[in-house]
Amino acid sequence: MFAKIPLRKRLPILKSFFKPALSPEAYFAYFHRLPDQIKVDWFRDDGMIVGKVLAGDKQFMTQGKDADDFIRMVNMSVVTAFNIPEDYFDIVNQTRTYTPPDTEKVFLGDKSVAGRSFGIAKGERKFKLA
Repeated sequence: MFAKIPLRKRLPILKSFFKPALSPEAYFAYFHRLPDQIKVDWFRDDGMIVGKVLAGDKQFMTQGKDADDFIRMVNMSVVTAFNIPEDYFDIVNQTRTYTPPDTEKVFLGDKSVAGRSFGIAKGERKFKLA
């Protein structure tokens, strides 16, 4: 039965069986590879929130459907841009490392606001294994 599954779908299944144990020390090192602060300039375009992210010496664009999706995509983009290994990608991303202040979340959620800019400091998180 497994042989009938296309190869591109078999690989993730096989990888899930051989996942290495996550190390708190490695997580700490990867977390501290990320910049302490980022700046996000955003605007609305056809119902999407589009943002330019300045993170350390890197600059990139990302977008989201709503405020929560945009914040998730900003975090995913930063983690990707700073080459966090795939094994640690999910755990670093789950910490929501960069979360804007509540006042800025209100503007992101308000569809009448065409665009704004804000800075976010990296939030310190603890490494927890389930």
